[in-house]
Amino acid sequence: MTPSQILIIILLAGLLAAFASDRFRAENVAIAGLVAGVVLGLVPVDRIFSGLTNPAVITVLEVLLIVHALARSHVFDRIGDVLGRRFIDPRMQILVLCVIAAGLSSVMNNIAAFSLMLPACFSLMARGRMPVRWIFLPLSYATLLGGLWTSIGTPPNLIASTFLQRAGMQGFALLDFAPVGILATAAGLLALAFWLPRTLMEEGDSETDGDTQSLSRVTTELRISVSELPPPSVATLQTRLGGRIHNIIRDGKRIFPLRPDTTIDASDRLLVDAEPKALDRALAAGAVSYWRRAHTGERRRLSAIVMPHSLLAGSSIAAQNLTDNTGVEILQVEGEQVRYDGPFEEVALRVGSILLLEGDEAAIGAFIAYHDLVEVAEKPNSGTTVVGVIPLAVFAVGVVAVACGLVAPEVALGGVVAFLCLTGKLDIRSALRTLNWPILVILSAMLPLGEAVGTTGAAAAIASALADHLPLTFAPVAVFALLAIAMAITPFVNNATTVTILAPIAIEIGHATQLSPQMLVMAVAVGASCDFLTPFGHHNNTLAYGLGHYRFRDFLKLGWPVSLASFLVAGSVLLLYW
Repeated sequence: MTPSQILIIILLAGLLAAFASDRFRAENVAIAGLVAGVVLGLVPVDRIFSGLTNPAVITVLEVLLIVHALARSHVFDRIGDVLGRRFIDPRMQILVLCVIAAGLSSVMNNIAAFSLMLPACFSLMARGRMPVRWIFLPLSYATLLGGLWTSIGTPPNLIASTFLQRAGMQGFALLDFAPVGILATAAGLLALAFWLPRTLMEEGDSETDGDTQSLSRVTTELRISVSELPPPSVATLQTRLGGRIHNIIRDGKRIFPLRPDTTIDASDRLLVDAEPKALDRALAAGAVSYWRRAHTGERRRLSAIVMPHSLLAGSSIAAQNLTDNTGVEILQVEGEQVRYDGPFEEVALRVGSILLLEGDEAAIGAFIAYHDLVEVAEKPNSGTTVVGVIPLAVFAVGVVAVACGLVAPEVALGGVVAFLCLTGKLDIRSALRTLNWPILVILSAMLPLGEAVGTTGAAAAIASALADHLPLTFAPVAVFALLAIAMAITPFVNNATTVTILAPIAIEIGHATQLSPQMLVMAVAVGASCDFLTPFGHHNNTLAYGLGHYRFRDFLKLGWPVSLASFLVAGSVLLLYW
């Protein structure tokens, strides 16, 4: 092997170790790797910014902008209520929800699909008294599987297509992934439906017995309405909120002891935990209101979720000095219930915590971007306009245009973004402030390094070494080997990086064995998205881990049958299809 081949392999191995350690922000690791590649002469200087103009990056950017408009449309908010009315069996409710999430994920980023489905999840849990552990992990798996359906469903599919085009071959059309993706998703969801009752829903599991303590809870500070006559007692308000009043501050002093018959005054500051739906009803009726409120600019409310590398994870509200520094207030924190009696300012924020923010739109956008949050759904407020179904309809037109081969994905989706901007359905400035920039940075930085794997000859060298030890001329061996390698790496490394490293190797194996490079590259892309065994391989798994307070072993217990079913079906369909 040449020095450049050895250097690129060492560099990529170091990046894999850094990604897997989860001690550094993934986008920082990617940028550092790109800089190192340039310094070592592995990436030409004129290719440093080539990732920014890559169709894969542009398409992901456009999808994220469209999702911003869809999040404000509230189209998906009532799905949970509909499922709760149509189906009685909780397993069927979860399965149908997963099918919807998979379909949604087929045309947008996995994280975006997960976020859009959260309102439906909370509605379903509240309606059916369903424990959080039953729903979030299956939802995460469904969004990962749904991304396999189309070439725009997840960044790895776009990256795989890009590497084929740069090798002088035809890239993937929108629906080329459909036969493999849909059947692999069906197998994975069937395995999930069979195994869920035997793991998370198992009878006798004290943590999943359907008790209300397992439901998502809201921690917030409230005041009662001055019109509440006679003033309610602690027991009355607790019943109305479906929760508990932890303490009451009156005239700067905490009332102690707090008895069920203690009368609440309109000036009292109440720290409560409440059932989300009950709290919404009490707020809508005017019986209570938030103690806190932003005092500057036109107020807007929206919910945002704390991401794995957010600056807020492990911090408290008091540490942010919010109103003075940002003009943003955190009205409530929703997530796993914790035993807590201190002031609201000291509530610990965790990965997966859902924050209800209020403030000026520009200030909230900057706050979300700076703290690496993801917008979930806007809370209706005075002056808030519901966008409606127009963004969804326009997006559907763009997807159909791509599916029919009329235009390239980046062109069709760019047209959708332009239409939404011109018609006022998408505020581009607000969307750019709340965009999920880390995934774009990772894609832009890793693509030039992936090219270097091919241009230095490292991909050919690795392919030759694999051919010496495995009978890769036998198609089943090549397909299942690449699937297995990708599935083994992706639980520890983000899926975009997995494809970036393995796609050039798959292309070289195809050239050396006369097998279809498209088949082998698709095997890599599919394997990279089958990330079901750890809570840190993909952001969706990490969010589910935070929201559903799972244990690490829960991913292994529920993930191995989903992984096995997807592996066997995807590999078999790849061989039959190609």
